[in-house]
Amino acid sequence: MKTLSKKAALALSALTFLVIGSLIVFAPELLFSSNGITLNPSAAMMSEVRSPGVLILLACFAASMGLFYRLWETIGLLVSAALLLGYGTGRLVSLALDGMPPAPLVAAAAVELGLGCWCAAHLLASRANPPLHA
Repeated sequence: MKTLSKKAALALSALTFLVIGSLIVFAPELLFSSNGITLNPSAAMMSEVRSPGVLILLACFAASMGLFYRLWETIGLLVSAALLLGYGTGRLVSLALDGMPPAPLVAAAAVELGLGCWCAAHLLASRANPPLHA
């Protein structure tokens, strides 16, 4: 059961990272406009927008590797938890400092925090119960 839950957490993380990372890199206007944000199409702005998208795609790679290779499982969970909890916490800080964002960004925060906590819980559980070696 634990393995199925880990695989589900990694699969949802990888899928989330793939969709969001791809949109940020290849169709940022589409993603940002859905939240009422108009991007300045200057090279400098687009460089700043696309760069985190590539980082998110790298996280997709780590989570995907964790799905298929046991040696990558902890790395995938760690990267997923760190990125998701980082983004979710950043959104909470923004909520406190800037006020209520559009509903899709509130939903994004909930998904990021929930999925990030799920990945972190698996990391903590694996530290509490290390695998036995013969």
